[in-house]
Amino acid sequence: METLPQVEKSVEIAATPGEVWDRVVDGDFSEEWMGVTIDPRPGGDVTVADRDMIGTVEEVVPGESITWSWREPDGDPSQVTIEIAPSDAGTIVTVTERLLEYTVTGLPPVFFARAA
Repeated sequence: METLPQVEKSVEIAATPGEVWDRVVDGDFSEEWMGVTIDPRPGGDVTVADRDMIGTVEEVVPGESITWSWREPDGDPSQVTIEIAPSDAGTIVTVTERLLEYTVTGLPPVFFARAA
């Protein structure tokens, strides 16, 4: 299987891991900081102001990481993971976004089969 593309970026922030975590998962702060609003629980929504994004939180390790998948209705899906780790100067935040393989699961509705 071909390896799908991904982008990873780390930045060190002069704040405690707890402060950074609060900025990531608090709706007002995350929208201001990252342009997204996150409901930080598995199955929670991830939304982008003024864009038709379909996003769902997959995994949350409180204070350490959050992972979600999202896509625009006509776009390719990707998965984002934000990891937070303490450092000597504060906190290292690593954001990784990887393209996901797009598959359709399940059978088409009966009316599509009858129309053929």
